[in-house]
Amino acid sequence: MSKSSTITIACALCVGATPEAYLPAALAAIAPAVDALVVNDNSGLERSENVRAIEASAFSTRPLVIEPQPFVDFADMRNRAFASLARLTVRPDWVLFLDADEVHGEQLRYIAHEILPRLSRDVAHVDGYTYHFFGTFGWITDIARRLMFYRYDPSLRWENAVHEKIVGLHGRSVVLPYTYHHYGNVVPPALLARKHTTYYALGNRVPEPPSERTATIAQFLEKAHEVRRYLDPHPYVVRPTLAAIAERSSGTFAQIESAFAAAESADAARRRLVAVNEGLRVALRRLEHPLLYREATRAR
Repeated sequence: MSKSSTITIACALCVGATPEAYLPAALAAIAPAVDALVVNDNSGLERSENVRAIEASAFSTRPLVIEPQPFVDFADMRNRAFASLARLTVRPDWVLFLDADEVHGEQLRYIAHEILPRLSRDVAHVDGYTYHFFGTFGWITDIARRLMFYRYDPSLRWENAVHEKIVGLHGRSVVLPYTYHHYGNVVPPALLARKHTTYYALGNRVPEPPSERTATIAQFLEKAHEVRRYLDPHPYVVRPTLAAIAERSSGTFAQIESAFAAAESADAARRRLVAVNEGLRVALRRLEHPLLYREATRAR
């Protein structure tokens, strides 16, 4: 891979047995920015669908470590993936934090090649923002600050069985006005219930979710009062995936869209204010680093 810097970037990824619909797009999106990939495969399968997708990606010709591991909890999962970085022939300078249902935009390459090499050693991590989609690809629950890159240090570790956090970063953060896309809550009702049931079993303090067998779209509609419309483009690499999923789920999507639109019309003013505040929160980051980040914030 051609690079304009001498830094090395790796990604530590975790996958399980449930097929990740967005994984091929996630891998394609990070390929222009990442040199090596390590994978914690906690599926328990001899060769899962997710592993096949990884082996079919651009990373098949780059340093790639896939290690079967048991699933204990999310901190343990992250720690096992992080430990695999030590197996790379060349230790990375930076690590990209990524979930299998997160898809970056074209600007990730610019960040990796033009921003990271220019950061002083006292910068320990670089954060961005994620759109959190819910129910369909036209509605979000939040634009949340998210850990994106962190400097590699073998002493780092993850804590908390659920909603895990990295511990041991020494230095300051740089927060960029860059947004990418999290699609993990646009899945069939049974898969959403499975995910929430796992979180609940690990101590997540929320009402007990429905079982996979009894799950319906009601669990999406319960959040109708929280969502806002998303009107911007999706990353190029994921558009075919989104189109295929939307076609398969058109009936379910139509029901969710109708309920969300009805709730929006009853609370339009507040939602517009929230959307404006979220946009300003991201845009104001450019004022903190006007010479560092010179590109537009979103993929075209």
